Amino acid sequence: MLLQSPPQNAYLATRGAGQPARAVPGALFLVVVFLLFAVSSGMLGRLGINHGGVTGAMASKIHPATYMAFFTVALLVVCYRTPVSFFANLVTRQPGTLAFLIAILMLAAYIALDERKGIATIFDTYLLAVAVALIAAEVSSRDFARVEMLIHVVLAANAALALIEYAIGYRFFPFRFEGVELEWDMRSTGLSGHPLENAQLTGVYILALLGGGGSRMPRALRPAAILLQLAAMVPFGGRTATLLTLALMALWLVPRIVRFFTGGRVSLVALACVSILVPVLALAAAALVTGGFFDLLLDRFADDSGSANTRVAMFEIFGQLSARDILIGANPEIIDSIRRSMGLELGIENPVVRLVLYQGTIFTGFLIAGFTLFLIEIAHRLRSGYAMSLIFFLLVVNSYESISNKTIGLAQFIVLLMAMFHQPISARSAFGLASGRGVALARETERNGANYRGNLYGRFGV
Repeated sequence: MLLQSPPQNAYLATRGAGQPARAVPGALFLVVVFLLFAVSSGMLGRLGINHGGVTGAMASKIHPATYMAFFTVALLVVCYRTPVSFFANLVTRQPGTLAFLIAILMLAAYIALDERKGIATIFDTYLLAVAVALIAAEVSSRDFARVEMLIHVVLAANAALALIEYAIGYRFFPFRFEGVELEWDMRSTGLSGHPLENAQLTGVYILALLGGGGSRMPRALRPAAILLQLAAMVPFGGRTATLLTLALMALWLVPRIVRFFTGGRVSLVALACVSILVPVLALAAAALVTGGFFDLLLDRFADDSGSANTRVAMFEIFGQLSARDILIGANPEIIDSIRRSMGLELGIENPVVRLVLYQGTIFTGFLIAGFTLFLIEIAHRLRSGYAMSLIFFLLVVNSYESISNKTIGLAQFIVLLMAMFHQPISARSAFGLASGRGVALARETERNGANYRGNLYGRFGV
């Protein structure tokens, strides 16, 4: 298979002595994942932190998961025999991550020097994703197992909370703008915050389960977990995410149905479960429709508050800009003024278009190229089965501002895929090509693993 896992830091290959030292990055990674999946901008708003707005201290605009991830990466850098070896490892084994990081830093420098909008996006959207990828390359399979279990628990709680919010008509951690709750938006927010980001995360998780991800979840629990997440998609109200999830699920079912009707072998237990579940689910769905459970989602199709019009009208903005503005980015205040005059208060509902308008074609091109290499490298770390989740994510993020604005959704996606489709360490190059040098590096780092752990003990007293 073309996609293979890249080599990871060598000290993970060693076992035995030094277990407390090995546990440090794993424990910190677990904290980062908890903050990523369980602490939303809405929750921070409840605590009086205006994370989602533009007013207030700059420090409050960066998510707690970002701070913890940066701290963990700094710890890993210090714990190498020399910090230079960390960056050498990044260059030789994670070139896709490095390319994305360089593109991010170039965009950050442009935003800072030209005093443009979007510096918080650099931290929470892009650098956080790079940070979790760097940390994930340094933790063990046992740590990934804990991360996977945590994700299962938190996402089940997120779905259950969304259904409770929908049933009682109250949102515990509502989406806010400049500290003000958007009372007109009755979609559930759960633990993950914005309804669209919730729907995106839930869809990725459902398709990951269908694709065979999540080895720690018993097979018997998968149907119940998928049904719970599907039910939560309704109060989240994400039309594109819901339709894509259902479409990809249908595509997943087609070959299995064909195999069944062409005489393929089918488990009697599975056949009995399907025979029982199909009529039960049909009756349950009919009862939910009668009871108005799907009204919120159906209302989104009937009245999207101008969202569909925004996706068409946003291209008309280019007609009012010069070639120079399109190349290096127009004045953000001019873009905002044009956008409002055209009735596009909801924003620019496509990340590429938004980036081009605000940051210019040149830096958008660099960012997209780095992002593509980054995703290719992440894919090389995964075992098979992730394709549906990846396709779903790429399609959904292009249906709203998503990763062109401040969001932790990209980091959530990276962590979820790496936890659900974790592949044991392999002595291969970062792009999946068999490499004698990679084997030699793995052996060398295995021999020096004790030195790494001793260094960690010495510097941090663990």
